[in-house]
Parts: sequence; C-alpha cells; structure tokens
Amino acid sequence: MYIGEFAALTGTTPKTIRFYESLGLLPEPLRKGKYRIYDQTYVETVKQIKMAQDFGFKLSEIKVQMGEENTKRGLPASVIANAIHLKRAQIKSEIEKLKLIDNNLLRLQHQLEISKCKVDSVV
Repeated sequence: MYIGEFAALTGTTPKTIRFYESLGLLPEPLRKGKYRIYDQTYVETVKQIKMAQDFGFKLSEIKVQMGEENTKRGLPASVIANAIHLKRAQIKSEIEKLKLIDNNLLRLQHQLEISKCKVDSVV
C-alpha cells in the first residue's frame, strides 16, 4: 500500500509516517520508483507506537528502548515488555515522591493548625 492508504489505516498523516521513519521508529520501506510501499506489519508497528504514546511514552523513550532491534517485522515483544517494565518503575517512583510531598504538606498543615499563628481557614 502507498503512504496515503497507510496513514489512513493508522489514523496518522503521511508527514507523521515520514517523521517516524526519520527517527528510526519505522524501517525504511520498500519502494516502487519514488513511492514508498508498506505492508500490514508497518500498520501494526505504528499502532503499537501510538498506543505507547497514549500510555505516556515519548517517542524518544520508544526509540531508546528499540536500540538496534530490527523492526522490519514490527516492534519485538521484548522491546515492548522492557519499556513497560521501565515505565512502571518510573511511575512508581513518581508516586512515592508525590506521597512524600503530600505527607510533608499534611505535616505543615498540622503545624499551622497548632501554632500561635492561626490561619483563618484551612481546607
């Protein structure tokens, strides 16, 4: 299929497809003269990339996780699994940091409530 049909099947634009190629997220497509030719594997790869973005992955993160993997047959499951593992670890770390901040805010609120310096209204 040509790039226009490919873009339509993936809910993207030809410009996005070319951008993914320039980043190395998609392998160089076959060509018929000057036209790019794609198969269903490319469609699945773009859907995987878009899904990863929906779940908070940046394109740069996806690229780093891909490393030198051969994407001619789509993103390897091991790449996706490793990326998920790392993203979950990052999220857990962020949650712990936010819990710490929340606890510190509660402590500050409590200190304000018992101090001589009364606050008119504390939420």
